Amino acid sequence: MKDSKHVAIVTGSNTGIGRETALSLARDGMKVFLACRSADKAHEAATYIRESSKGADVDILLLDLRTLESVSKCAADFKSHNLPLHLLVNNAGVTLGTPWYTSEGVGGSAQVNYLGPYVLTRLLEDKLVAGAPSRVVNVSSSMHRRARIDDPEKFLREFKEGDYSQAKLANVLFTFELQRRWQGKGVQACAVDPGAVASDIWRRSLFNRKPWKWLVKLLFAPTWDGAIPVVHAATTPLDDTQKDTQLRFFARGGFAWPVTVQPRPSTFFGICGASLDWPIRNLSRGWLLSEVKEVPANPIAYDTNLASKLWTLSADIANLPVE
Repeated sequence: MKDSKHVAIVTGSNTGIGRETALSLARDGMKVFLACRSADKAHEAATYIRESSKGADVDILLLDLRTLESVSKCAADFKSHNLPLHLLVNNAGVTLGTPWYTSEGVGGSAQVNYLGPYVLTRLLEDKLVAGAPSRVVNVSSSMHRRARIDDPEKFLREFKEGDYSQAKLANVLFTFELQRRWQGKGVQACAVDPGAVASDIWRRSLFNRKPWKWLVKLLFAPTWDGAIPVVHAATTPLDDTQKDTQLRFFARGGFAWPVTVQPRPSTFFGICGASLDWPIRNLSRGWLLSEVKEVPANPIAYDTNLASKLWTLSADIANLPVE
């Protein structure tokens, strides 16, 4: 089967940033697969996108990042469509408080936020190469700046070592290693921080309780705004002829300020970036803090030895070849 449209998969697209990203890509004429855990919610999202954009071409894939079996089945289901893949947006994520582990012995947060997306990407390599020039966008977070990973084994095996911040750092380590390994195959990779967004990611956290819930609603951006830097990372032209710009991390507004992208920024500057970003952009009607920029990631993300170890261990757990 041949299709002239570019094809995208967006994980976690039943709601929030993922759904708005899928809508924007569909409006741009892409065929978009919504990879979601719940079939009912995926169908609701597909209906929302079709009603919001006449002629939108959307389809559904079932994906539960909690199990590698589901990840493998999702990849197989996509391959059954006999289409190339031009864009994979690994957006799905979760904040967890209660520890749990997979049958492979991986902590729940590391599994959903990092290992699941890693395995999905690896399993779709042939389709991404078939769609080259293609792109993988991994949605990270400003919280990765305050994280560190000393031992990939502990990160994956010990729940507390694989919490949300560490997992978002692992996303960037994976992104940069993916770029090193696959750029010669025509597959580009970049990471993006969507900023502070009032999405469902906070539903299991302190931010979903009063009074924090009110502050999130007041200070955090709506999901359509949070999708803008993700769509930028997915669609902006990338020039890989300059080696110093191949490892890319995108951010916007207060999350791209020099004081917030420095190594391990202070809590004060982090709070300033989070609390001023959307209110200033909103009050200025987009005149201020709207530009998406390439910014430095956490310096640990550039550690090639650490990235290689994490890649290899992840492949071993998932029974995938290292290369």
